[in-house]
Amino acid sequence: MRARIWLGFAIVLLAAPATATAHASLQGVGTSPGVGIRLSFSSPVESAFLRVTDFDERHLAASVDPDDDQTIIIGLAQDPRLNLRWRALSRDGHVTEGRLEATTPEVFETPRRSVGSIAADAIVFASLLGLIGLLAVRFVVVAPAWRTGGTRPPGSSSTEHWQRAVDQSLGRGLTAWWRTWWSLVAAAAAGLVLAPIGLLAELDSSDLGALVGTRWGIAWLVQAAGLAIAAAAALALGRSSHRAEPDPPRGWGYAAGIALGVAAAAIAWSGHASSGTDAAIGIGIDAVHLWATGIWLGGLAALLAIVPHAQRGLEDADATRFNAAVVVRFSAVAIVCVGTLVVTGVYRAIAELTNVDDLIDTGYGQGLLVKLIIFAALLIGGVYNRLVLHPRLERAALGLRSTDAGAGHALRISVAAEIAMAVVLLVVVGVLVNLSPP
Repeated sequence: MRARIWLGFAIVLLAAPATATAHASLQGVGTSPGVGIRLSFSSPVESAFLRVTDFDERHLAASVDPDDDQTIIIGLAQDPRLNLRWRALSRDGHVTEGRLEATTPEVFETPRRSVGSIAADAIVFASLLGLIGLLAVRFVVVAPAWRTGGTRPPGSSSTEHWQRAVDQSLGRGLTAWWRTWWSLVAAAAAGLVLAPIGLLAELDSSDLGALVGTRWGIAWLVQAAGLAIAAAAALALGRSSHRAEPDPPRGWGYAAGIALGVAAAAIAWSGHASSGTDAAIGIGIDAVHLWATGIWLGGLAALLAIVPHAQRGLEDADATRFNAAVVVRFSAVAIVCVGTLVVTGVYRAIAELTNVDDLIDTGYGQGLLVKLIIFAALLIGGVYNRLVLHPRLERAALGLRSTDAGAGHALRISVAAEIAMAVVLLVVVGVLVNLSPP
């Protein structure tokens, strides 16, 4: 209970800055002779849902500049000090709203991001990453570990005997895998349903058709399609004779994995990276960053769901052999993922921050700093697992040292701690996508 309270407290603290800023904030006001008033924003805005009125709620003609998607043109030749209200949807799916008053040079902006909308996006994000991790563990870690016969000492039982034992015991682990899979599919589907509802509420509109035509809406459709394809592939596998096989046909995994990978890439395509000067490179880097995060952190959760259940029906020697084989393979995958995260994370941080002081002076920088601290803690935990616990587990599987027999239990505790930190990390990421870069 205490852990839940602290986690809830952390979420509140981390979510608080999200209400302090909006994407596509107003950067300047000017006039163009014969054209009208120009409102310049910090990032591109959509033409859909654009609304400009005076203080008497009379609608004013407004459009996005065809030559500059970060500028709104208001078709007025009158005094530029006219009182104005505006509301617009930024390209990355955030609503910006504010007013200009003729009596003061100040600009008043009001963020429109609701808690419900933030929660819906976070649910979709975390669920997609979890599903990617489940697939990686099932098809890239567990299946090859079973197929190659695991880590075993010289003169041990034959591979066929061990595979039969694991095959029978692994059924419980795969039951947990399926249960987790469909739970995450349901969560992602619920988040996808709630996300447009929340965004339309922020826009005070019910025009789903117009929303689907925006960049955010297209990304939402891609995510929904990717989830549907992955769910259909899993459903087909679940109804086939290969459902409980430790090494099922890989085509099922490819179909679901590609669909989920495209869905995750759609998040990058509609996020911060799409508004930068190097948008194509930024989106690609961001997509790779998301894939690596899903395989690593989602894979950790999948391991904790599968391996303990799979070991319960095995003798100690066979269980240690299976545990070592799975952990060693996942460790190799995790090293690649962590290296990818470091490279892509550094690139994205440099792209988003203008100078080092932004880490302290801006809400986005503070959120990024918290993310880096948590990631460093995860990295330390991963290094400890790789350099201390994994060798102990391998020695136990090879029968080299009996005192290393408890390495499997120690590793499960370490993985559970990493997952707890990963949950907090995902909360921070959820906050970051709702903060405007400096």
